[in-house]
Amino acid sequence: MTMETKDFLFEIGTEEIPARMAPKGAADLERLFLKELRAVRLEAQSVETFVTPRRLVLLAHGLPVGQEDQQLEKRGPAKKIAIDADGNPTRAGEGFARSQGLTLDQLETIDVDGTEYLFARKVERGVQTVELLPAICTSILGAIRFPKSMRWGSLRQTFVRPVHWLLALYGDAVVPFEFAGIAASNTTRAHRFMTSGADIEVNNPDAYTEAMKQGHIVVSPEERKATIKARSAEIAAQMELQLIEDADLLQEVTHLVENPVVAAGQFDEKFLQMPAEVLITSMRYHQKFFAFRKDGKLSNHFLVVNNTVPKDMDVVVAGNRRVLAARLEDALFFFKDDLKQPLEAFVESLAGQTYLKGLGSMKDKTERLVGLAQRIAGKLFPTAVEDAGRAALLCKADLATEMVGEFPELQGVMGREYARHAGENEEVSLAIHQHYLPRFAGDELPAVKVGMAVALADRLDAIVGCYQLGLVPTATKDPYALRRAALAILRILAEKQIHIGLSDLINLALDNYGDIISGDRGKLLSDILAFFKGRLKHWLASSHATELVDACMAAGFEYPEDVLGKVKAVEVLRGRPDYEDLVLPFKRVINITRGHETGTFSLAKTVESAEKVLWDAFLDVRDQVNALLEQKKYDDVLALMLELKPPIDCYFDDVMVMCDDEALKANRLAMVAEIGQLFLQLADFTKILV
Repeated sequence: MTMETKDFLFEIGTEEIPARMAPKGAADLERLFLKELRAVRLEAQSVETFVTPRRLVLLAHGLPVGQEDQQLEKRGPAKKIAIDADGNPTRAGEGFARSQGLTLDQLETIDVDGTEYLFARKVERGVQTVELLPAICTSILGAIRFPKSMRWGSLRQTFVRPVHWLLALYGDAVVPFEFAGIAASNTTRAHRFMTSGADIEVNNPDAYTEAMKQGHIVVSPEERKATIKARSAEIAAQMELQLIEDADLLQEVTHLVENPVVAAGQFDEKFLQMPAEVLITSMRYHQKFFAFRKDGKLSNHFLVVNNTVPKDMDVVVAGNRRVLAARLEDALFFFKDDLKQPLEAFVESLAGQTYLKGLGSMKDKTERLVGLAQRIAGKLFPTAVEDAGRAALLCKADLATEMVGEFPELQGVMGREYARHAGENEEVSLAIHQHYLPRFAGDELPAVKVGMAVALADRLDAIVGCYQLGLVPTATKDPYALRRAALAILRILAEKQIHIGLSDLINLALDNYGDIISGDRGKLLSDILAFFKGRLKHWLASSHATELVDACMAAGFEYPEDVLGKVKAVEVLRGRPDYEDLVLPFKRVINITRGHETGTFSLAKTVESAEKVLWDAFLDVRDQVNALLEQKKYDDVLALMLELKPPIDCYFDDVMVMCDDEALKANRLAMVAEIGQLFLQLADFTKILV
């Protein structure tokens, strides 16, 4: 018989939730609710969550009115222990029956592996859902975690922001519970500014969304986002402008409003003399405005998302324009003031900015970067050594400018623009900005060689310096972002196909630090290499099968671009329908020599024709494989290796490698080991599952 179901509505009303925390709050609300349901043997047909700046909402559809009755079975003592030879119950038998709330004659006897045991079987009646929900709601409120939570009043409970109301309805019944001194009810709050602020009564979960609309609340973030996008597109089309897409800003403003209203405004054209990034940053980070382009250039228009429907939108736009103008006036002043001296003049001011205790000031770091960037460029880009040194000298200078002091997000960008104004060549100017790339996973990489050299130098200096001081990442903490720095180095080397060993790079940085490096340099190098190895595996395994990454890294990890190329080649092989048949001979060749010492192979000592055939086939491809490995043509390497499959199969069919003749066995192992070493230059195929 199908059990009756009802919908459950749970709303947590708060003061304004920070936009960056809102999505996680909704996700945790759903996760914790489902966890609590599983713990009490309940399951809803579907669950959806919503979040606005002032509320977290969960709506569960089709939640059964109670638990199913549960058939319980408990095994007791063996019958021979529970009942004596005269058929009378022992203390063990009576005790078991009493513990189960049954009499001895209500117990059953069941044979288990030849021994009879007493069993208690009984039905546990299911609990009504309305009785379970108060504890579930209370548990969820105590378990939701945010990056930052707060206490209020004299209460011990914490939440992202003070809780002001709780709505909990199962069907049309209020779920009775309290949190932080607030009792759950069937009322919620309307929009703070678009209504009188009166409570809204919700009679059942089905009526919630419509009740919210009456209170000028759009509870669905996706609906709010769609409204903002649609209205923005309409406004852009009307003004014949192109909206500058910003997914992160769209996500943020979606969680800043409960009823989005979109409008456009205009600022003075005089501000367009500043770099576009200055204007976009000021609008984006400080005002949450979107920017527009016209004919490929930044327009003097902005788009604002308001939280109310005003009586006069022009008044709202004018107010936003005044606030933005004040910001841009400051920026224009800083811009003009910074330009009164060349970028190089700011380098000396870096002496007053601490880089890291034990590693000196930002000026000290700059001086190290000049040396390290030139060392790296000398190895990788010999014609760019002078530019690399110049870019390294200037790359941190904008940290001392007024503009970056006001807008830290513009570091690198302002350095590039000020370098151009000072007449630096374009490679140097671009490198000042690009040395910060990539800033996050998936971000673009430096495009110019000078930028790559300085980017590598900047991260290497940080990693080596921190490891020298013992400031290494732990499982839970990485305060100096060394993992991100290592990933940036690996991505630049691999994706830009820069062929230099990690050990060589690290040694360049160690040499550059000079006498600052103390202690065991060999151990320091080993520790940093192990760190890079772990980050390389983590990065590659995020987009490729872990076993393929392990297999290819077993062939060496010093050259990240080689590892990436090998992984991609083996991945293509793995996609073939005959993959298992192709890879098994490779595994067999490598496996059979494990644990055995091998000597030198002698063709004169071979006995079977299959041995000679395999050796000849191996000689035919060996030099070609080695040449292709040098050229990094890993797909072609695999194709050549696959030509060895037939003679390898024939060899293992006809030849007993582990024969009784020790001399013959040693020679055969030596030949197989030499062939295996060829495969191992590409990957350790024994690590690949088939």
